[in-house]
Amino acid sequence: MDNAAAPGRDLTDPDQNQAVLDLASVLAEGGLAAERAADSYGPAVAAEAAAAARSRQRLAELTGPIHLTVVWAMYGETGRMASRAEHPHGEDFVRTKVRQLDWLTRGLPGVTWNIIACDDGCPDRPSSADVMMQIVAAEGYPKEGHRGVTVIRLAEVIANGTSISPAFGRLTSTDQSRKGGSILAALAAAVGGDTAHADGAGRHVVSYTDADLSANLAQLGSLAAPIVGGGNVVAALGQRYGIDGAVLIRADGPSAEPHSTGDKPDKIIILFRHFVRALLIPSLAHVLDTQAGFKAFDGPALRPVIPEMTSFNETFDVELLIHLAQRYGPRALAVVPIVFTEDFAATNFPSVDPGQRHLAMVQQVVALYDRLVAPVAPVTGEAADLLALLRTLDLDGYVTLIEELRAEDDGDPTLFDRRWSVQHLRDILHR
Repeated sequence: MDNAAAPGRDLTDPDQNQAVLDLASVLAEGGLAAERAADSYGPAVAAEAAAAARSRQRLAELTGPIHLTVVWAMYGETGRMASRAEHPHGEDFVRTKVRQLDWLTRGLPGVTWNIIACDDGCPDRPSSADVMMQIVAAEGYPKEGHRGVTVIRLAEVIANGTSISPAFGRLTSTDQSRKGGSILAALAAAVGGDTAHADGAGRHVVSYTDADLSANLAQLGSLAAPIVGGGNVVAALGQRYGIDGAVLIRADGPSAEPHSTGDKPDKIIILFRHFVRALLIPSLAHVLDTQAGFKAFDGPALRPVIPEMTSFNETFDVELLIHLAQRYGPRALAVVPIVFTEDFAATNFPSVDPGQRHLAMVQQVVALYDRLVAPVAPVTGEAADLLALLRTLDLDGYVTLIEELRAEDDGDPTLFDRRWSVQHLRDILHR
């Protein structure tokens, strides 16, 4: 079977990656040819291509000039940066991301883009930064301006004492960063050059993504649209699940709600964590997928928030969203459905069974509440009762809660709207 017609999505297949853009070009044109074209491709390629076509259409409808900056962090990415012929997990992601951005912006007057990638202390030899710089040189990408591709190293940013935030200034080693430090350094580099983009005119949209190809950058127009199109939106947050239009591509093909979350073996773990976040940080209750690796921001609006950042680990995303919501209001954070491919190759992720890493994620939400929300909007009522319970919740109690809530689960379709009474949670713990 032609791999482009396979039900799933192989991010290491260059032909399939190109097929997405080829089909998206046909879909963007519309007409009878578009209706027939999708039938010759597999559902995963078709879903991603449809998202790319919508994205380009939305970008084309905006008034320019618009400059798009994309940043990502790299740690141990030398394998995925290679081609599949060179490495079993090779996605050739640098060249592919450039092709995606070129496809998205080609022929749109006033729309430009650049990339900034930050090495997070990659232990590979040669490092991720070294390999990416070799690719940039081999392809002849410019180092700045439109289509500029820049590589920076977190170690050098720390050593140079670059003023980013007081907490960042206290970093002494890349070992103290868990991706967040590199993302922050790259974002700071992006917005630090705001006045240089389009001679200071137009709009600057800054996006961060994962190094792999899970989120096709041809979708960036759909994130830029609510920011540039008006309505006082300062952030557009890609959502892999939980909202209409979001598509999660798994090995067996695309999935949408209620299956994206409802069929996951760790469904209750995910829903309980959102329940905690929604009650303790209500300004983010509408953001169901806070950790998705595809977010975009208005550059000037992002700039004053960067010095407030203190987290460089898994809480980085949530802290950034809290600062933005506090400064601009929850409605300034738009949620946007995206097509996202689960890519677990060469990636560490928690087990689907409740354990310490899952409890730690809940404890991180509590810590963020204590540090950022409690001083300005302390919780009351049921949320305060939940907070008291969480402060005494140990690993055994957490595992008991999740296992009992799983046993009670009868396929309730509410998913992210689901709420449990604190009294019910206490009753479970005291059985």
